[in-house]
Amino acid sequence: MRLAEDHRRRAFVAGNEAYEAGEFIRAVEQYDSAAVRAPNAALYYNRGNARFKLGQVGRAIADYNRAFVLAPGDPDIVHNLEFARAWRRDRPAAAVNPVLAALVRVLRLLSPALAGLLSGLLFLLCAACFGLLAYTRARAWLWPALILFLLFGYAVGSRLSWSGELSPDRAVVIRPEVALRSGPGEDYGDLIVVHDGLEVVVRERRGAWVLLQAPGGEGGWADSSAVETIFPRR
Repeated sequence: MRLAEDHRRRAFVAGNEAYEAGEFIRAVEQYDSAAVRAPNAALYYNRGNARFKLGQVGRAIADYNRAFVLAPGDPDIVHNLEFARAWRRDRPAAAVNPVLAALVRVLRLLSPALAGLLSGLLFLLCAACFGLLAYTRARAWLWPALILFLLFGYAVGSRLSWSGELSPDRAVVIRPEVALRSGPGEDYGDLIVVHDGLEVVVRERRGAWVLLQAPGGEGGWADSSAVETIFPRR
């Protein structure tokens, strides 16, 4: 275990040194080696930066998404994710509701892991307070119980807000240009063309082909190698 951690640390440091030297391919290789053993927000963020320098916008967006889930409060991660999204050729067709977007930002102040942990802890504390309130009938327990209940509701809402982001069906286009076809094969006609960096949802898999849905509802079939899954199934 100690040797694995030392290897991860050395690979991460080597990746940083390669990045500073402008050797972005070697930096990605070192970060890949470190990610196998103990991925974290800093590693994904740095690898995303190296990939972006190599012109791999889609792969960079995938890494920034991974880093964001682990550290949603990091302003550098948020900035680089939005910057990379602005760099891509395709723009989402669906308009974003600003009120809903603001609510989601508030809910995602907590990472999924922290939200899950707090949900369990606050549930126990809330149950204890309401239990004491019912047993003693002392009004002194009312406000603590209500406050804990509200915090519990926020933690649960935060965890639920991440459910779609963590889906193994989320993916990013990683080729410069991909024609989405009407069926799973080269013989089918083209429906639309998408480009590097577009975030999509995998709706179905058939052998080496995947059915992709782009923002706005359009979609079609593509070779599975044309996309990178953000959070693969384990």
